[in-house]
Amino acid sequence: MKPKTPVFALLAAATVALAACSSPAPVEQAGAVEASAPKPTLAIPTMADTKPLDVPGVHNIVAYAPGVLSGSVPEGQKGFDSLAAMGIRTVISVDGAMPDLAEAKKHGMRYIHLPIGYDTVPEDRQKALAQALASVDGPVYMHCHHGKHRSAAAASAACIGVGLTTPDEATRRMKELSGTTANYSGLYAAVQAAKPLPKDQLKVDLATLPEVTKVSGLVATMVELDVVFDNLKALNAAEWKVPKDHPDLVPAKEARRTADLFRGLHGDAESNAYPADYQQWLNRSIEDADAIARAVDAGDVKEAALRFQSLGKTCKECHKPYRDQ
Repeated sequence: MKPKTPVFALLAAATVALAACSSPAPVEQAGAVEASAPKPTLAIPTMADTKPLDVPGVHNIVAYAPGVLSGSVPEGQKGFDSLAAMGIRTVISVDGAMPDLAEAKKHGMRYIHLPIGYDTVPEDRQKALAQALASVDGPVYMHCHHGKHRSAAAASAACIGVGLTTPDEATRRMKELSGTTANYSGLYAAVQAAKPLPKDQLKVDLATLPEVTKVSGLVATMVELDVVFDNLKALNAAEWKVPKDHPDLVPAKEARRTADLFRGLHGDAESNAYPADYQQWLNRSIEDADAIARAVDAGDVKEAALRFQSLGKTCKECHKPYRDQ
């Protein structure tokens, strides 16, 4: 039977290390995790690394404390193969998309699903993330979709909550390593305001930590749009032909799928409650996605690229007041 190491076991060592620093920052003390986790065949990122790690199927991997990593969603079997090779025991998703429970279980990993938005890490979610981190077996991999923004903030808040790092050090790693965009001021504010939880509030029954948290309506649509927009980006880079590394993508079909997802928001009560500027951006996004499909059908690569650029600009304009703050 494989030995298990709760991440909370690192708390005492990390707290001593923090107290010893004149400028508080976590010091690499990975021995406790590495001694108990399955022997890795792929080097796990450490606090000493100065750039994110990319491995097959997983990207933008950054350590936020010894044995606590943030990065992108694992891409199917190859992604979980890489996590297993690093000795990961628990995967925590803060993305709204459905976790790949089958692959996780096949690789002997626990999955916990605690989604957050781009605007903040609410206090109740910070507490749940810290409790998860303190209660599960490590090493732990925490992810969102791209692994740059939400998972970086969530990993920061969780590590602060269990006393493994400080707000200033976590913020530095978000900026310099994960590449968290400054536009996400709410994520940064949540990390700066995060505080360690009392020790008696940290340990929880693992049965209370959800494998899947259902999302619906506007949130569910935006989760799918994240994926589809990445597909459009790959198609645009391939000049609106089927990419060699993504042969399942059909350019016009993906554009129409994008338009249909946006169009479906006209029937969503939450979406309809937003004011006029949001509705204008929504309609403009539908027009651009439809225009991309028409341009691809006509073989007009230049027009498709211009319309994709316009769609991206519209999304950013809308995200600033309604998603990122």
